[in-house]
Amino acid sequence: MPPCHSPSRVSADARALAPMREPLPGLAALGRTPSDRELLRRAVADLDVRHRLAAKIAVEPNLAAIMAEFATRLMDAFGSLSAIRGQAVLDIACGSSSSRSPVTGRQTAEFEPWMCRLLLELGAQPVGIDIGDLADEAFEHHRVDLGLSGALDFLATGSFDAIHESRLFGSPEFRAAHGPATEPIRREIHRQERRLLRQGGILIHRDRGPGSAVTAAPA
Repeated sequence: MPPCHSPSRVSADARALAPMREPLPGLAALGRTPSDRELLRRAVADLDVRHRLAAKIAVEPNLAAIMAEFATRLMDAFGSLSAIRGQAVLDIACGSSSSRSPVTGRQTAEFEPWMCRLLLELGAQPVGIDIGDLADEAFEHHRVDLGLSGALDFLATGSFDAIHESRLFGSPEFRAAHGPATEPIRREIHRQERRLLRQGGILIHRDRGPGSAVTAAPA
């Protein structure tokens, strides 16, 4: 496993030097309270400085919809974005800078680890799991082949306030690689999620059809 990386925030000076623009104008408007709208505005501005969000949306417009969906999922799960601060959140199959589109086979910004990046900007403590390259990310991350038995055994029981999983089993690449083993792997990953989630924690799934399934572990 590569070493974990401690979060480093975008400095005030870097923000001041960034172009004064909203890379995703509709994102902040999704906030359901003035506080949430301000949190989203700041998070998007920092993501633009750190990860060139606006430029990537210009090349791949669907990335805007992905970011909006991630923000909505978090509000559905936590109620208020301010409630995310300090929460330990595991993102399974979080995406990476080396991820490729299952449609074109080309490297794509759409599958970069945007959920973990957004969580970090909102003050959470995200942990990303993916088989791709995460070496330059500021959040804690581990390079893991989720198709291997016991792939998540190294994570401590009850160590997460929330777990997000949305891309793994809907990935044509994953299904092509594991074929008939996909369903047993799904059962194993979901068993691990129940082990890793603290009592009363939040489970966020989106691997079957539109929308999010948000459930709380029994307290």
